[in-house]
Amino acid sequence: MLEPPVRLRMGLLGLGGVLALGGVWMLLSALLAPETVALPLDRDAAAVAAAHRGRAIAAARLGVIRGDLYAQAACSDAGLLWLDPAHGLDAASAAEVQAARSNAETALALAPVNGSARLFLAALPPASAKPADANGLIALQISYLTAPDDAALARPRIERALASGVPIDKDLQEFMKGDLREILARQPLQKPAMLAAYKAASPQNQAILEALAADIDPDFAQSVRGGAPK
Repeated sequence: MLEPPVRLRMGLLGLGGVLALGGVWMLLSALLAPETVALPLDRDAAAVAAAHRGRAIAAARLGVIRGDLYAQAACSDAGLLWLDPAHGLDAASAAEVQAARSNAETALALAPVNGSARLFLAALPPASAKPADANGLIALQISYLTAPDDAALARPRIERALASGVPIDKDLQEFMKGDLREILARQPLQKPAMLAAYKAASPQNQAILEALAADIDPDFAQSVRGGAPK
């Protein structure tokens, strides 16, 4: 039988080994992961993120339980957000969409408060012909609940809501109003993007944006109707 001091030393040695392995695991994950891959807001940014896809996925697989790394892996596939599901997806694109969805869902299972990953799921086209707009708006609403004050998500959240083919409920409209207030007050350079999203929206959703803008900034609401933001 080991003497108490020997058992203590063995226990401390085992603990040290576990801590050392944990340190190596964290270091390797950090070395593999690219610089932070945030949710891209346009095609150019999505192309830049795609260049880091291999490292982002490898880091996520090594990180195992790190939701932030899985979120980066999902965002590296943000180019898929600009696919047009109306024309159908080929087998390769559908598989890519499903893989990206899996990464985002894993990120949220590990880190449920990641608003960017929620928004990514909301904007991702369906891998099949089955309509996904209703589920997308649910994910969008949860994105608001988990990251209500994330100014970087203001524009893409409004764009996603306006692109919806299903009715936008009152709760979601109130969330949109907060993002629109943020853009008009602190992100004036995003006004042209708001106008573009307005033009591409259905008449029903155009009316919603007009009403929200009228409550915040009547001049901007008028400029939206007139077609040129002030």
